[in-house]
Amino acid sequence: MAHAPSQPRPIEPGRPALERQLGPIAVSLSGIGIILGAGIYVLVGEAAGEAGNGVWLAFVIGALVAAPTGMAFAELASMFPDAGAAASYTREAFGVRTAFLTGWFDLAVSVIGAAAVALGFGGYLDDVVELGATPLAIAVLIASATIAYIGVRETTSVAIAFTLAEAGGLVLVVFVGLPNVGDADLFSLEQGWVGVLGAGSLVYFAYQGFEQIATLSEETVNPRRNIPIAIVIAVIVTTILYVLVTIASISSIPWQQLADSDAPLADVVEAVAGDRWADVITAIALFATFNTVLLLVATGARISYGMARRRLLPSIFARVSRTRHTPWISTLIIAVLAVALASTGDIGFVAQVTNFAVFALFAIVNAAVIMLRRSRPDAERPFRLPGDINGVPTFAVLGLLGNLALAGFMDLEAFIAGLALLAVGLVASEYIVRYERRGGS
Repeated sequence: MAHAPSQPRPIEPGRPALERQLGPIAVSLSGIGIILGAGIYVLVGEAAGEAGNGVWLAFVIGALVAAPTGMAFAELASMFPDAGAAASYTREAFGVRTAFLTGWFDLAVSVIGAAAVALGFGGYLDDVVELGATPLAIAVLIASATIAYIGVRETTSVAIAFTLAEAGGLVLVVFVGLPNVGDADLFSLEQGWVGVLGAGSLVYFAYQGFEQIATLSEETVNPRRNIPIAIVIAVIVTTILYVLVTIASISSIPWQQLADSDAPLADVVEAVAGDRWADVITAIALFATFNTVLLLVATGARISYGMARRRLLPSIFARVSRTRHTPWISTLIIAVLAVALASTGDIGFVAQVTNFAVFALFAIVNAAVIMLRRSRPDAERPFRLPGDINGVPTFAVLGLLGNLALAGFMDLEAFIAGLALLAVGLVASEYIVRYERRGGS
C-alpha cells in the first residue's frame, strides 16, 4: 500500500533550527567512531566462546549481512536527508504506525545502549579511581549530554579524537598479532557452523550505527552526497579492522582464553608485547566507551527531534537552542532516561532488547527500500543500490533476509524482551496515530 509523501513540521518563523556545519571528512570519521564503538573491545571474547577459532568468520558473516543494510540506509538518506533517519524513511514507505515503531526501536537502542555502555565505562574507571561504577556512569552521561548540547561541531570534534584513539588501539592489536598468523588453525570450527552463526548474531551489533550516521543529515553540508559516502566509508573501514583484529587475536592466544577474559584485546597485547602495551589498550577502552556514550546521546536526541518534525512525537522534542543550535529538549530527555536506567547499576537483561530492536530496525529499513522502489520508482535517488532484478533491489532483499536469518540465532531471553518492547510500542503507537491525525499540534 502506497502512502502519500509527508512533509516535516515547518519551523516557525523566528525559531532556531539545526545548522549545517559538518563536511564529508567529519561525518565519515564520526561514522567510523559510531560503528567501532566499544563493542569490539569486549565482543571478540564473547564471540570466541561461541565460535572458537572461527570467530573471525563470525565477523565476516556479520559484515556480509550488515553491508547491504548500510547501503540501504545510504539510498534512503540520499532521498530523505532527515534527522529522524529510519523513522522518517518508514513514514514515507509504510505510514505513521510503522514509522513510530521504527523510531521506538531506534530510541531504545540509543537510551539503553548509552546506559549500558556508561556502566561499562564506570566499571573500567572504577578500577583506577574507586568511586563506584554507577556514579561514574552517571557522570559520563551528564558529561556527554553537556557536550552534545554545546554543539554538533564540538561533539564531532571530541568524537573524532576518540575515534582516532580507538582505531589506534585496534591497529596496535593487528600490528602485534598478525605476525602470529599460522599458529592457530583458523578453520577449526570447535563449535561448528551453528556456533559461528550464533557468534555472527552476537557480533552483528558491532556493525550497527548506520542510522546514527544518518541522523546527522540536517547538520551536514550536501547531505544527499556526503551521508551516503560516510556510510560506505564507515562500512569498509570497520569491516577491515574487525576481521584483521579477530584474526590477530585468535592467532596470538587460545580462543578459550579470549572467551574467559573481561578485557580480551588487552590480554592479546599483553601476551605478545607485555604489560605496558596492555595498559594502553585498557586506557583506550575508556576512550571507546566514552565515545559510544557521547554519540548515542547525541544521535538519540536527533532521532527524537526528527520524529517530532514528522509528528511522530510531541512538538516539544523539536525545540532547538537559540544559541547552540542543538535539540536541547531531546538531549535532556535522552540523558535523563539513560541516567535513570544506569542508576539501577545493572541493566543486563533490559539491554538485551537492543538485540531485538536492531534486527527489527534493520529489517524494516531494507523493506522500506523495496517498498519505495515500487511506490515511487521515479523519485530522485542520488545514491542508488546496485544490482536490480526486474526493478527489485537485490541488495535490499539480501539485507532483509540476512537480518531475519541471523535473528533466528538470537537468545530466547533477548527475543522475549524484544517482544515486550514491541508490545509497549504498539500501545504507544495508538496515541501517536491519533495525535498525527489531529495535526500533531
